[in-house]
Amino acid sequence: MSIEIKVYKASAGARWFKAGLDVFQTQPFIFMFMYLFIGIFGLIGLIAPVLKIPAALATPFLMAGLYGAALRRQQGQKIAFADILNVFSQKRRRIGLFRVGLYQMGAALLLGMLASVLFADVIELMTQTDLDPQTALQQLAQSFSFGSLALFLIAVSIYLCAFAFAVPLVYFGRHTSIIEVMKASLMAFYHNMAALSVYGLIAGGLLLVCAFLSFIPLLVVMPICYISLFIAFQAMFMPQLHENGQDDHQSGQSVKGQISDAQHSANEQDNTSSNGRFDA
Repeated sequence: MSIEIKVYKASAGARWFKAGLDVFQTQPFIFMFMYLFIGIFGLIGLIAPVLKIPAALATPFLMAGLYGAALRRQQGQKIAFADILNVFSQKRRRIGLFRVGLYQMGAALLLGMLASVLFADVIELMTQTDLDPQTALQQLAQSFSFGSLALFLIAVSIYLCAFAFAVPLVYFGRHTSIIEVMKASLMAFYHNMAALSVYGLIAGGLLLVCAFLSFIPLLVVMPICYISLFIAFQAMFMPQLHENGQDDHQSGQSVKGQISDAQHSANEQDNTSSNGRFDA
């Protein structure tokens, strides 16, 4: 069964981001700590390579926990930092998120192999310690290829788009085929290119500002980006989730009920036009 996707105009991208900001403002410190916790898990793999695989496999669970917290805030429920860990105890959800982690690791490995082939000369130059800096820069300029860079950027873009909505599709939509989930995520970007480009420009502009401010504002910007991306997911995939939602007794109510309430709120906002806004 194919995964249906709703299509929105470019202006929806800005509304999704605004809706994410609205949700974030309700309990900002909780979302900031959740993002910080996810970031720490990402650094664990860099600091201790032996923990790289467990950290990568845990990331989809933590992202699902953050999305679940955002959804409960939309329903007016209070959230706590510990909510990000609730997903680990949900037996029916673990296998799907575990598969997402495995596929992400496999795709990241392929990207690493592609980079090692495309930038073999650059990597070899960077590993030479006895080379004169000026000579190294000249050789680096000669070996650098814009074609290789463009190909790698395309591959990275496909990777990011394929997994952008994978976690919520598996966690909330209960889709079991990761290949179908990746295809649906890619198609969502294809059909909603204008809206997601506006969203990406806003997020990219804010991240650029963060770079000039020692990345400290990332504690605010990144949680908003995650929440607004989840709201974009709700807008594009909500109708089918409403039909296929299954009971989950997390926080005393079903995921189907949560999704139904969020969709009802969206429909009240605009019954005739696709504006993509999901009020918190």
